[in-house]
Amino acid sequence: MTEHLKLRVTGMTCGGCENAITFTLMQLAGVQQVKASREQESVEVTYDSAQVSKDKIAHAVTDLGYEVAA
Repeated sequence: MTEHLKLRVTGMTCGGCENAITFTLMQLAGVQQVKASREQESVEVTYDSAQVSKDKIAHAVTDLGYEVAA
């Protein structure tokens, strides 16, 4: 089932940060689209919940060194 997730992410300071998050999340099976915005401090993800969980997506972002707000 296709779902949409919007995470509040702090610590992005440049386009390279946005690209790093986008690239990493697109490597996860089930992730279909990623839009990272440092200006809005957000990451929006469209994904297949049968293949990847919200927690796995959030952990992938925090593993890169960014903070995901609850």
